Amino acid sequence: MKSQANMLLHVLEGVLQDVLLAYPEMSSGVQKDILRITSLTLNRGQGLYTLDLPSLDPLLLGGLENGRLQLGGALARRVSRKCHVPRLFSGLWLRVFNADSCLKQEPDPTAIAFLRQIFCLGKRLDVECSQFRREAALEAYHEIESELRRPTLDWAADDILLEEPTDKIGLSDSCQARDPGDLFYREEEELAQESLLKVLGRIQQVADILSRSFGHLDVMSEEFHSIYSSEGIGFKHGPGAVASGTKKWERSLFPTWPHKLEHIFPFAYCGMTTIDVRMGTKQPINHELPSRMICVPKTSKAPRIIAAEPAEHQWCQQALWTFLRGKIKKTFVGQFIDFSRQDLSAELVVRASRDQSLATVDLSDASDRLSCWTMERIFRKNHFLLNALHAARTRYLRHIDGSFLRLKKFASQGTATTFPAQSLVFLCIALGASIKRDRIRKSDILRMVGKVRVYGDDIIIPVDGYEDLKLAMRSLQLKINLNKSFCLGKFRESCGSDAYDGYDCTPVKPTTFSPDGPRSRLTLVEASNNLFMKGYWNASSRCLDLLPSSYRSRLRVVGPRDRGFLGVTSFLGNSDVHLQKRWNRRFQCFDVRTVVIKSRVRKTPREQHHQFLDFLAQGKPLLGSRQASNIYDVADPKDRIGWEVSLAPAA
Repeated sequence: MKSQANMLLHVLEGVLQDVLLAYPEMSSGVQKDILRITSLTLNRGQGLYTLDLPSLDPLLLGGLENGRLQLGGALARRVSRKCHVPRLFSGLWLRVFNADSCLKQEPDPTAIAFLRQIFCLGKRLDVECSQFRREAALEAYHEIESELRRPTLDWAADDILLEEPTDKIGLSDSCQARDPGDLFYREEEELAQESLLKVLGRIQQVADILSRSFGHLDVMSEEFHSIYSSEGIGFKHGPGAVASGTKKWERSLFPTWPHKLEHIFPFAYCGMTTIDVRMGTKQPINHELPSRMICVPKTSKAPRIIAAEPAEHQWCQQALWTFLRGKIKKTFVGQFIDFSRQDLSAELVVRASRDQSLATVDLSDASDRLSCWTMERIFRKNHFLLNALHAARTRYLRHIDGSFLRLKKFASQGTATTFPAQSLVFLCIALGASIKRDRIRKSDILRMVGKVRVYGDDIIIPVDGYEDLKLAMRSLQLKINLNKSFCLGKFRESCGSDAYDGYDCTPVKPTTFSPDGPRSRLTLVEASNNLFMKGYWNASSRCLDLLPSSYRSRLRVVGPRDRGFLGVTSFLGNSDVHLQKRWNRRFQCFDVRTVVIKSRVRKTPREQHHQFLDFLAQGKPLLGSRQASNIYDVADPKDRIGWEVSLAPAA
């Protein structure tokens, strides 16, 4: 069996064949590149594609941003003393940069797209990183946590944080005035301090307007439940693991329900049904479980550190997540944030790369650096929401080594409220940095529609607000990822969409190239289709070569509009002439024998009353007890050869 490194080499050779189709005059140079890559694959193995080649991507993007290529790294050896571009893939580099490493007046966007696809082909490969890199990531996690400011309010208490809105705390508290008599005090520092105070003042005004727009939050109010009209009762369990390791169909037992949750989310109202009341279900014990640290694969460079939350906290966090999502849609905030449409950010990315009016910003360790200190100041004017966020949050994290960490960050990744909360915080910062008025009104915020957009830690703002944004982020202990933030050149990146001068140059980043299971085979088919749609036709064909011949020959051909059907994409539309057919009398159409995805269902007994609560959380119509007994069937996708309805019209 081929190693995954050889499979990557096989697909990369396909990309280079596509390069030859675009630039036939580069034949000799591409052949040399193939020989170098083959040799490097033998020496470095999989690390070449997961670590070495991805390290060239920041060099390329840095050159596009700053106008000059700064070489560094093992694979960035220059061609000669007179030609200061990397020897590897020099033909493509020279279509973007001059021999003196300066950016060309009109760089070739196709060459940029080819280089990015080569560098990022194995960047997202789903592999475990080394123990050394894992330990380094854990050390960095602790270092960030230790540097965060301690909150002003008592986040360690069980009781509510605030009884009413307050002006006693503000973002400007991060500025500590220095003594003018200090020897090292300089006039420039005073000016910088004044500038920072103005920026933080504008951000605070935006935050106060935004937080007030969310209004009163009461889990027993009609407004709270109106948001969940199409999503069941709003409360639900998350898709991932929980801190206690409880199985999915046992999570609604809720043996614990801490006093901190009880204030905002009474168990009798949020964690019980009428069946529980009739059966005299006892109140859970007042005990708060810590969240559990988990390291999940991200890239070979570093793992992703997340937290598995206690079941009862996740239950309430999901309700808050749905509440925030519904409120954002109903208020003016929905014109800047839409959690269901990343394409709106992608449209701004393409526009910004053409007219250079907008900057794209990405943050490093965004959730780990968002402190309770910042949260309490952003939401100081809505004590209902702040109290709810505090109640649903876990205070302690159980480390991998068994120790406990009291968190100063608001929440780790894996918490249901992390993504919406950080989106709202970063929106306030982006708007405050972009609006150049001392007194900000709602009308000033609405003028930023189409200029400011936020999705998690992906931020789009006007170019003239970028410096103020950097100033505010640094003051609030947030860190901008300069390798992925762009405002000077014509390259922009946000929400998985990359563009240069109006041309899409987003690379395809498959997570596996080894067809050793149903999921990996589906991933390969998807990667092949994505490469095909971007014009990498040889690379697309090489991806299909990795699939077993019996599997590959049974795939149908589908058109770009036939979404939801498994098959090989073609611009000419669907076709199944190569597949075995039969006439289906029931539907009066042809069936074809093709690859079919089926779910192997494992059923478990559900005879306890708490499982009715799980059923209600799914928001499905109650048609009978049989449905309620099968609410948590566990589906394991499996591919096989079977009969499906033909997409081609009957003759």
